[in-house]
Amino acid sequence: MKLQTKNSFNRTPQNFPWHGKFKRQNFRSQPIIEHRTKPLSAIQGRKVLVLADVENLIYSSRDLGYRISFECLTEILRTNSTSIALHAFFSRENAVDWRIDYFRRIGWAIHTREIQNVQTHRGIERQANCDNLLLFTAGLLASRSNADSIAVASGDGDLVCGIIEGLRNLPKPREIVTLSLAGSTSWRLDAMKNSNIRANIEIGLDCLKN
Repeated sequence: MKLQTKNSFNRTPQNFPWHGKFKRQNFRSQPIIEHRTKPLSAIQGRKVLVLADVENLIYSSRDLGYRISFECLTEILRTNSTSIALHAFFSRENAVDWRIDYFRRIGWAIHTREIQNVQTHRGIERQANCDNLLLFTAGLLASRSNADSIAVASGDGDLVCGIIEGLRNLPKPREIVTLSLAGSTSWRLDAMKNSNIRANIEIGLDCLKN
């Protein structure tokens, strides 16, 4: 399939079929998980900036009865792109977190938010969400990057659509692809319906462990 190179924010999305299932309100049956991560044609021959919502991917794979292997995912992304910059976002309890060394060892840049217990009118609340950090940092990274495509690794519709909205304001438009798991991807991110998204890459069994 010959890929178009028009501005991804103002064109018809590519027909990359989604083989899994998007998240539904009353979804009960187990989604079908493809054996291989695809469609990788969405990033082949391209310079890619990856922004990963680590906790979303970990919990999504856990819901399917697996654990995600970021090492396998890293190898697949590197093999299928011209160049790649990998950025992992997650919350941490304290300065010592095994994920920091793990992601650095496999070539990811780390962005973390310390979990805090905050006094509110409802009592003590635990603030452990790093979405705001990802939203803010995405624009900074994209503005300094020469990437052709930005891969947002999350199935969170609010987060991904928020990132896209921010990237629309940058002088250089970028093509956006999502990277997520079957059954844990918001319907709002369906590339066949959302013209701001070029393709949905589904993480397959080749990146999941029992």
